[in-house]
Amino acid sequence: MEILNIIYVVAVVFLLFGAAIFVHEFGHFWVALKRGLIVEEFAIGFGPIVWSKEHDGILYSIRLIPAGGFVKLPQMLTSEAIEGKAEDIPETNEEDESGNKNEDDDPEPEEELPEVSPFSKILVAFAGPLMNVIFAFAIAIFIWIVGIPKQINEPVIGYVGKSSEEFERGVRPGDVFKVVNGVEIETWQDVIYAVLDSTGKTVDVTLLRGDEEIKVDLPADTWDGGIRRLRLESRDILKVLSFETPSILGEAGFEPEDVIQSVNGNEAYSQYHLLDMLMANSGEKKTIQVMRKGAVVELEYETPDVAGVKVGMVINEDEDGKATPASKVDIEKGDFIKSSGSKHVTSTLQLIDIIRSQEKGKKLELELIRGKETLIVEVTPVEGRLGIGLEQEIGLSFKPEPIRYSKEPAHPTPIEQINDVLDKIAITFKALGRGKESGVGAKDLSGPVGIFGMLAIQVNHSIMLALGFLVLLNINLAILNLLPVPVLDGGHILMSIIEWIRKEPVSVRVQEWATTAFAALLLCFFVYVTFADVKRVPLLHEIFKRDTQVENTSSSGG
Repeated sequence: MEILNIIYVVAVVFLLFGAAIFVHEFGHFWVALKRGLIVEEFAIGFGPIVWSKEHDGILYSIRLIPAGGFVKLPQMLTSEAIEGKAEDIPETNEEDESGNKNEDDDPEPEEELPEVSPFSKILVAFAGPLMNVIFAFAIAIFIWIVGIPKQINEPVIGYVGKSSEEFERGVRPGDVFKVVNGVEIETWQDVIYAVLDSTGKTVDVTLLRGDEEIKVDLPADTWDGGIRRLRLESRDILKVLSFETPSILGEAGFEPEDVIQSVNGNEAYSQYHLLDMLMANSGEKKTIQVMRKGAVVELEYETPDVAGVKVGMVINEDEDGKATPASKVDIEKGDFIKSSGSKHVTSTLQLIDIIRSQEKGKKLELELIRGKETLIVEVTPVEGRLGIGLEQEIGLSFKPEPIRYSKEPAHPTPIEQINDVLDKIAITFKALGRGKESGVGAKDLSGPVGIFGMLAIQVNHSIMLALGFLVLLNINLAILNLLPVPVLDGGHILMSIIEWIRKEPVSVRVQEWATTAFAALLLCFFVYVTFADVKRVPLLHEIFKRDTQVENTSSSGG
């Protein structure tokens, strides 16, 4: 049945993406005919022709690369670099009345095409994006009436290390985001967008802890070269997938499908929060509460002497070719890290927080276990780093959290849907404009591969989610095509406005040069984002394969 599902998803993806392209090109086509323009070809896709049919002097075609489309209008300059030249059109070899085939040996001189007013050109160019907007509104109306699955993704904080700056500022696991950068928060995605849209070294945040409101400024940056974000992760559902013995947690008595609830009565909000609670205080006995087959089961656990955090690698040189702090002291691959100063090490993230919080220029003491030997080394972090890779083999793996949806579908109005799309587009454009601070660049944008991947994910989960994505896609197509760039509709509009003002067309040579140059740039951009998309394919595949779960809506708490 899986192959049938894949066939279904692929077919629907091409149908929906093709629909967005079709309505765009149909807008150009219909208005061109209404304004009396000559239409040579109506095409979906680029590249070699896969299927074609001629009717009333117009060639209708489907081309190999399903990444766009075009309407060939000889009275409006188009890009042969993208659309193909006239010889791409198959010869018809029609016979004349005498039965002799028409030959091209003696072609008649081409007739000069009638001139087209700048106003007609503007209308034709604008019609494509306008049809995308109309199509988006039509889909949004359908979603409003039928309803769309609402993802349950509560903005609950899953982990805060006790040595982290965030913990010092008052943040705790289980806290719920209420307001970020002045934006009311409902989901974790809202947190991501609100932080991305913020500026400065910190972000104003209001958290809920029970009924208590906590206002705090949290550090935000492009940590480790990513996009601007907080150093906080969302809550996990800790459902056991498998365990190994012997191992640190393998003998605790877990069974597959157990859902870990708490340690000594304190709720576990994430894997690292669980480790911090279980690995604190060596030799201490703890009670782990799990949900097993609908019943609550209590497991007894004694904290081991070493939490299993070990050195996975030692990096000798940093990006500038300088020796790393770890390479200057006696730290080796395979060393277990028992403690740091007076702090017992519980997890890799906890140790990273300890290293980051170390005062600049101050030495950090590490207690290492190497075989049967105990070593004490002192190392000075540089910019919060030692130059080591960390591992922690706990012998327990968790199921990927299912994508959870509310049992009751949402019915957002068309205006709400369009406004949400416009807000996200605006945030993305602003983030691109200040890429150094936001960390957002061309590598984070999606081309056809990324769009197909995201659309496939939505189709696999729900056709209504796919339609919701199609609203976003159509508005995006409309806005991008209206950019005043040659090759795009906005470029045609700009050229036509210039022609209107000058009372004469822009030089054909100038138009051809600009169109060809920007076509080449656009092609290079497509290639670049496609490479970036390909790198994201494993992540898209993982999301595609994730289970979905429908739940009754319940209030989230801390």
